[in-house]
Amino acid sequence: MERSLPKKIMKLKLKSLLLDFFLQVTLPFCRIPWVLLVLRHVCYQRRRALRRVLEARLRAAGDYGDDVQRGPFAGLKYLPPERYASFRFEKIIGAYEHELHDWLGELSRTRNYATILNIGAAEGYFTAGLARLFPGAHVLSWETEAENRNYCSDLLSLNGLSDRVTIHGFCTLGDLKALDPAGPVLVMMDVDVGERLLLDPAQVPWLRRADVLVETHDCLPGGEGICQLMKDRFGSSHAIRQVTSTGLRYTDYPLLRPLLFEEIHALVGEDRPGMQDWLLMQPLTPGS
Repeated sequence: MERSLPKKIMKLKLKSLLLDFFLQVTLPFCRIPWVLLVLRHVCYQRRRALRRVLEARLRAAGDYGDDVQRGPFAGLKYLPPERYASFRFEKIIGAYEHELHDWLGELSRTRNYATILNIGAAEGYFTAGLARLFPGAHVLSWETEAENRNYCSDLLSLNGLSDRVTIHGFCTLGDLKALDPAGPVLVMMDVDVGERLLLDPAQVPWLRRADVLVETHDCLPGGEGICQLMKDRFGSSHAIRQVTSTGLRYTDYPLLRPLLFEEIHALVGEDRPGMQDWLLMQPLTPGS
């Protein structure tokens, strides 16, 4: 045993030297901009692959199905995972944009909307969820991508909501100007800096009487100052509340408890480039 000890020490020293050499060589290489881009893409693809493995494992165990488990849209039925939907896992467990849950719960208790506009609807999570949450409302949904609109249509049909939702394509300022929606009105918008053009009560006067829930995108190119711009535009007519994106409290979701942090990040780490804000803006004069 005594004779084997020097060998072990030599092996450890050799490993340490090789590791130091590897770090010395790779660190400067990884600082090259194009190398960083490649590595970022590889890491993203690895995370996507891990997510698929985990989702399949959880589904096989019966823990991950097609019904939203918690949050304001709990009970909403989703299409099977063979049909791709962005952030599907987060939506099913009720973690997606959890920052909005308190506001949506409050609105469901205090407001009885006649018209809801969901602009930037993606595959229809909020379109269907809001239609279900406010059964007396007619929902107008705008989404640019045809594949997303098809998914939304099927999602609405699955939940028996098709008769109260109208799906449109790309939303323009002219589309909003042409409307005179029956009130009370809720506008929910997520259009990646398009809010700068579309949310302007000087151009669309009926916005002054609408509740507006908007995701602002100051962290995106072209989005600098949008959050403050929205406050400036609506500050004289609306009471404004703001919430900033926050980390997920994992303990609220028992399904995550047995997982490793790497696995949790693969499943619920949203692909946001930076911190974002949501504004809930409600008219100072109710019914105005």
